[in-house]
Amino acid sequence: MQQKLVYNLKTIYMKKLYSLIIASAFTFASLNSNAATINVAVASNSFTPQTFTAVVGDVIVFTLTGGTHNVTGSAATEPAGAAIISSGTMSAGGTTTYSYTVAVAGSYGYQCTFHSGMVGGFTASATGIADPTVNLLTSVYPSPFTDKVTVKYNGIERIEFINIVGEQLKSIEIDTQEGKLDVDLETLPAGVYFYRTYKEGVIVETRKIVKAK
Repeated sequence: MQQKLVYNLKTIYMKKLYSLIIASAFTFASLNSNAATINVAVASNSFTPQTFTAVVGDVIVFTLTGGTHNVTGSAATEPAGAAIISSGTMSAGGTTTYSYTVAVAGSYGYQCTFHSGMVGGFTASATGIADPTVNLLTSVYPSPFTDKVTVKYNGIERIEFINIVGEQLKSIEIDTQEGKLDVDLETLPAGVYFYRTYKEGVIVETRKIVKAK
């Protein structure tokens, strides 16, 4: 009797384990089915499209359509844990395509190091799920902007603006808990930029903004 009970328990356990494995595999397949290929043309000193949105699992395919360029990111302009975007030199006589699989949600920026002002970027969310906004301590608008942005903040100590390679362009200390301020960015050339916010000396947000031509 006891042996039969043990056998029945093992049978039930194995059936549940098998069902869990099948369900997990189905869920994984469903998530992967949401992945897409996003094509970005690289030519004429520009990336087209210059900015876009993606989800984790998407494959970004950069295709050279003229000239000699590269696609280069950095740790300063990509989410923590993401593989650095790095195509190497792309030319008609060599490599003409570069694929990058998005594995981490967040804001990404990249440039062609051969041509000043040739920048691009995208924002990736978790697969099929929009980025959470409950942890937002700031909102910076408009984006795209032309000359200045408005920063609405709550509970931060400092905000800084950086370019595509992580160089600091402007840093502002915040001495009130909550408020709003205007930041003049008129002298910046058109392109993709990022702002970072700090609380207790730690980066709490890194987000992308775009300056229109």
